Amino acid sequence: MRIQRSGEHRAMPWANGRGTSYEIASDRNAAGEWTWRVAIAPVVLDGPFSSLAGVDRELVIIEGNGMVLDVDGKSVECLPGQVVRFAGESTTSARLVDGPVVDLGLMTVRDAVAGSMSIVADLGDIPSSQVTVALSEKVEIDIAGLSHVLGRLDAVLGDREEAMCLVSGVIACLVVI
Repeated sequence: MRIQRSGEHRAMPWANGRGTSYEIASDRNAAGEWTWRVAIAPVVLDGPFSSLAGVDRELVIIEGNGMVLDVDGKSVECLPGQVVRFAGESTTSARLVDGPVVDLGLMTVRDAVAGSMSIVADLGDIPSSQVTVALSEKVEIDIAGLSHVLGRLDAVLGDREEAMCLVSGVIACLVVI
């Protein structure tokens, strides 16, 4: 287990070249291929999402007023704090509701791994996860009896054997199996 501060996230261009995401964690190999990836992405303009064949996507708006996705002709409302799921190969475009947003996304290669993301605001035990991201300005967690303070978008990485407890704040827990 290690704590990764928000300034350590890796800036990477979107597949369609229309923006930049900040990779928190992945199982990326030396050739740059991955089966799962967690990243933060500012969305500042309406427009198309990158097409990612064979990839399942989950995202949650963590800053801003939301956006509406058009996924294969179907409207999907993305509200702050609400996880939405869609297939990466779907023709997807975004329309911002009231200005730019920032989303936290989990991408998993279908038939290789499966993943899920949940938002946790209830104080107490935290579900075991590979990646835990601080969503509020300040998060206090207890890991195996030691207190840690996280700033917004800091992350706890790694498979954990230690018990983890949310003392204050809001987090996202991401699991990949």
